[in-house]
Amino acid sequence: MCKWSSFWSWLWYFCLINEEISKMKKIALSLGLSLTALTGCSSMPQTDHIKANHSNAVTVEFVGQGNYSVQPQQGTVSLYAVESRMADVPATLIQQKKVQVSQVPFRVELSLPTDHLKLIRPPVRSDAEVTYYVTWESDMKNLSGKDAIVIDYDRKFPRVTLNGTKQQIYLRETK
Repeated sequence: MCKWSSFWSWLWYFCLINEEISKMKKIALSLGLSLTALTGCSSMPQTDHIKANHSNAVTVEFVGQGNYSVQPQQGTVSLYAVESRMADVPATLIQQKKVQVSQVPFRVELSLPTDHLKLIRPPVRSDAEVTYYVTWESDMKNLSGKDAIVIDYDRKFPRVTLNGTKQQIYLRETK
């Protein structure tokens, strides 16, 4: 009788300890996931928002396959913005600038209004993540179709950031 009672005691003790360990694992996992979610959700958009509000200009370098001359042409560089997590909405035009081009590469500086986030439609929250991109549209006056330059979307989408780093947009001549 002594053997069986000690066996049941050990079994009961083992189950009790196993239950407590399981509870502690659940608590630790819940706490870890909560902290991860809180730090991840609150820190990223705020830093992007701070950068966006303190940037006054975006400098973009339009590059091609080396340095080369192009038929002199006027074009329009446009800066658009859209909330990153928003689907199926048109991007908002933030700024446009007309430039005269005869050489690739060339640089364009776009000045942003300090409250440019208020221009975005549909309206965005102050902590929203915003994606910016540029377009280039050549004025086709006095150009044959092959003399115009266009953005090379096959190489890279023309996304830009407001963090002041060197930003390049790839161009190609139309065929």
